[in-house]
Amino acid sequence: MFLKRLEVIGFKSFAERIGIDFVPGVTAVVGPNGSGKSNVIDAVRWVLGEQSAKSLRGAKMEDVIFAGSDSRKPLNFAEVTLILDNTDEQLAFSYTEVSVTRRVYRSGDSEYLLNNQQCRLKDITDLFMDSGLGKEAFSIISQGRVDEILNSRPDDRRSIFEEAAGVLKYKLRKKKAEHKLVETDENLYRVLDILHELDSRLEPLEIQASSARDYVQMSTELKDFDIAILVHDLKNCAQSLHALKAEYTELYETEQKQAHHISSIEQQTASIRKLLKELDDFLDTTQAEFVNATMEVERWDGRKALMAEKRQNASNQLLQLNTALQEAKGEVEALIAQEQEKKELFTEKQQEVSELKQSIKQLEQSLNRSVSEIAQEIEESKNRYIDSLNEEATVKNELKNIEQQLAQQKAMATRMSDQTDEIGQELAQILAEKEKLVVAHTTTSNELQGKLEQYEALQIQLKNVNTSFNEKQDMLYKAYQHQQQLKARKDTLAELEADFSGFFHGVKEVLLARDKGELAGIEGAVAELIQVDGKYSQAIETALGAASQHIVTTDERYAQQAIQWLKQKRAGRATFLPKTVIKSRKIHLSTIQLATEHPAFVKMADALVTFDEDNRTIVENLLGNVIVASSLEGASQIARLCGFRYRVVTLEGDIVNAGGSLTGGAMKQQSSLFTRKAELDDLIVKLESLEASIYSAEQAVSTEKEKLATLRDKVDQLKLDGEQLRQDEMQQASRIRELEVGEKSLSARVSFASNETQDVKTREEALLTQKETATERLTALAKELLEINETVEQLSKVKLQSESEKDVLREQSAEKRSQLAVMQEQMSQVQIATAELALQLNKARQKVDNISQEIIWLQSDESTKLLSDEEVAEQVATWKARRDSLQDTISQKKDGKIAQQQELTTLEEQLKELQRTHKGYLEAIRANELKRSRVEFEINNFNEQLEENYQLTFEEAEELALAIEDEEHMRRRVKLLKKSIEELGPVNLSAIEEYDRVLERHSFLTEQREDLLAAQETLHEAIKEMDEEMTLRFSETFYAIREQFKRVFRELFGGGQADLVLLDPQNLLETGIEIVAQPPGKKLQNLSLLSGGERALTAIALLFSILNIRPVPFCILDEVEAALDEANVVRYSQYLKKFSRDTQFIVITHRKGTMEGADVLYGITMQESGVSKLVSVKLEDEPVLAEQRSEQA
Repeated sequence: MFLKRLEVIGFKSFAERIGIDFVPGVTAVVGPNGSGKSNVIDAVRWVLGEQSAKSLRGAKMEDVIFAGSDSRKPLNFAEVTLILDNTDEQLAFSYTEVSVTRRVYRSGDSEYLLNNQQCRLKDITDLFMDSGLGKEAFSIISQGRVDEILNSRPDDRRSIFEEAAGVLKYKLRKKKAEHKLVETDENLYRVLDILHELDSRLEPLEIQASSARDYVQMSTELKDFDIAILVHDLKNCAQSLHALKAEYTELYETEQKQAHHISSIEQQTASIRKLLKELDDFLDTTQAEFVNATMEVERWDGRKALMAEKRQNASNQLLQLNTALQEAKGEVEALIAQEQEKKELFTEKQQEVSELKQSIKQLEQSLNRSVSEIAQEIEESKNRYIDSLNEEATVKNELKNIEQQLAQQKAMATRMSDQTDEIGQELAQILAEKEKLVVAHTTTSNELQGKLEQYEALQIQLKNVNTSFNEKQDMLYKAYQHQQQLKARKDTLAELEADFSGFFHGVKEVLLARDKGELAGIEGAVAELIQVDGKYSQAIETALGAASQHIVTTDERYAQQAIQWLKQKRAGRATFLPKTVIKSRKIHLSTIQLATEHPAFVKMADALVTFDEDNRTIVENLLGNVIVASSLEGASQIARLCGFRYRVVTLEGDIVNAGGSLTGGAMKQQSSLFTRKAELDDLIVKLESLEASIYSAEQAVSTEKEKLATLRDKVDQLKLDGEQLRQDEMQQASRIRELEVGEKSLSARVSFASNETQDVKTREEALLTQKETATERLTALAKELLEINETVEQLSKVKLQSESEKDVLREQSAEKRSQLAVMQEQMSQVQIATAELALQLNKARQKVDNISQEIIWLQSDESTKLLSDEEVAEQVATWKARRDSLQDTISQKKDGKIAQQQELTTLEEQLKELQRTHKGYLEAIRANELKRSRVEFEINNFNEQLEENYQLTFEEAEELALAIEDEEHMRRRVKLLKKSIEELGPVNLSAIEEYDRVLERHSFLTEQREDLLAAQETLHEAIKEMDEEMTLRFSETFYAIREQFKRVFRELFGGGQADLVLLDPQNLLETGIEIVAQPPGKKLQNLSLLSGGERALTAIALLFSILNIRPVPFCILDEVEAALDEANVVRYSQYLKKFSRDTQFIVITHRKGTMEGADVLYGITMQESGVSKLVSVKLEDEPVLAEQRSEQA
């Protein structure tokens, strides 16, 4: 296989169609920079399925379309066709020539063609898989790919070796197998889940079904027996009711007679009871009056004795009080006499004292100027002088003491002031600290409260977000499940559609042959070529009938070929619709206008489907003369309007045929070709919408999860902050309490100091006053001392003259004074005695007044409150007469009452006997009525039971009733059946059917589970086999390439060494590959430290090593040798020539050595700005170039 031709139009700079014919060997594409030669390799990569615009050096896929130039307009599409020679059938394709075409439009639409037949990208990918020609294969190395190979991670580098080893298809199969395994696991999980649910339902359902069967059996037996017993009981009740009615009539007549007699006696007893009541009332009143009279008699008798006793006591008391009064009066008179005597004595003593005072006065006047007086005055003056001196000393001492106390008070005041200042400062500090702490405490409390509120709010928010997260997660899981269900359904429908399930055998074979390329000109079945809205699918399917499976062909020739093919293959029959001969069938416009006026008209059938314009004649042929109506009645009316010349189809699928016949009824529900296609399209749309919804849900879940984490972090942080704030608040509160204690203590000390200061101030003011008084006193004393001193000197002179004359008078005066003192003492004694007598006299007089008042009171009480003995006797006699009269009346009335009571007793005994007998009749009547009611109730109850339980009248039940041979046995059996049914409890009668259905489903799912387990095991085994195969292939290929790489590296570098190293030899399926290179004359070093040329040559060595082991049909290289020097370019060119025997090379180059080694040379030029053109030269036809190349070799 080799690359024959590349056709390009509209791709990048190729505005016009160009064709490059490739021959085996080396083809070089050359041209100046910017001419578009690298676009050739981009075109090959693109047509092989490259989906990355970036890999094609663009931003988006539309960038590959020719964008226009100064002189050319942009093109609307780009197209590349790659033609391969497949004579050796290296590609699994039954053609010797394979063309692959890719086309893209500016609208974004694109298409792939394989040998001019539309196909999928997957078909192309599968075609070239493991052929070495894939878009990611090592056979296409574009600019920068060399560095990419060398600089890529070891894990990414293994893809080249996997392509060379041919394990990509196994990896893809493994991926599919793993995907199927996941689906199998999911299906198995769902099946196991359903089985678990069914297992949990089966056992109770089995019990319920068994109970239901028992219930049905027992209920049937109970019904037969119960009806027989009910009929039997109804007959017995009817007989009992008749006998009870006769008995009631007889009892009622007897009862009425006795009731009349009882009524007469009751009237007599009522009269007597009335009379007795009147007697009782009278006796009660009279008895009360009698008791009252008796009590009055006794009261007056007692009062008479009491009054006599009272009079005696009062008399005795008056006698005692008069005696006491006389004694008190005598005492008063005696005291008055004594008082008079003392007063007279006091008067006498007073006169004597007055006379003595007068005598003493005269003597003192006589002694006024006597010597003794002068001496006395001198002595007194001296004494006063001494006293004044003493007083002066005392005052001076006091003044000194006052000054000392003032100094102490001032010192104390200073000390107290300092102490007060210190306490004030300390108190101010405490108050300031307290104020700050109170503010801080308030702030902390508010902040703590705020944190608590935030915490509670966040808790609520956390709960809401958690609920929202769970809800959204549940919604996401449900969306996943729904997606799996839709995918499973879509895959099923897609497989059905791919297998043409539902088509007739012949139609299916033709369509399959078309897809295989065995039949040409087959455009598809009608059902494939038209699309129908779901609500019209029933009508269109009915209108088309079997025509929905007619096959549309390009012309009749292809139809004939298909018919011949069916005959040869014996593959059935089919109807073909050649587009060249099928004609449209339309209803006349006037008829359509007539039909549209009917309200049941929907549309013409061909207007309800969508299709390509090329197929219009086919659609109009099949549906152009079919009318769609909303109902069968409307369809009949429209058909009548049209003269029954055309078919009218309803939305439900009923038909009014041409000619007037009707077709309709219930249709079996099954998936039609149209509904399947519509459902598949709908599923695709739903899946796309669901994927978007899932993406949104995933984003929402992720957002909610982040919110949840953030909120939890916030809650935790708030909790920590709250704990810290609570500790701070407690510490602040404790400190505030300490400060408050200190404040109270200091306040008390301040108050005490203030009081002390005030006391000091008061004492200081008192001391100052005392000091001032003492100072004034000292001044006065100094003056007094001076005056006394002068008086003493004068008196001393007078004394000497008068001493002798005064001695006699002094003695007389002393004697008189002594007498005066005695007399004054006697007068004092008399005054005291007189005062005492006055007090005693007052007490005696008060006693006389008290006794007199008591006598007056006693005399007044006796005169107003005591009756005479005659009055009391009169009252007693009156009440005794009243009492005796009442007693006689009571005796008479009692005798009359006894007679009436005896008569009443006789009547009551008669009445009691009659009532007893009457009561017996009444009880018999009530018993009869009760029995009749009970029997009637039983009859009604039995009838209701028949009606409600069995929907039977008595007559119908009597006809169905079984004959009763053993009533007792049958009743016991009924009780037993009822008890058994009751013990069953609530019975689910549908459980029998449900159990069978669930059991059947359980059996089916059990088989499915076994199938899934087997499939699971098969997939595991297949994956294991693929792993083993990939490991073996990769191992063999890697070690072979490794050996080749060592050799080719030495050949290209002329020495040195290189190696390929597995990073994880134990894990060959995932291990990375490291490249080690040591050019000649250098140490082993990292690839990144090699020069550009050495790196390029190393990559080329790796390429040729792979080609040695896994030759590919062709290889495209884009300036891989650009970094090589001339000598290495020659080596590179020689290697190309060497490998060109097995591999076709297309090289993009501008190196002379490479050009000279090429067999065909294509030049890419840009003569017109922005437009690339092609020039080709076969070097073998150019002698000069051939000679130069020969010399070069």
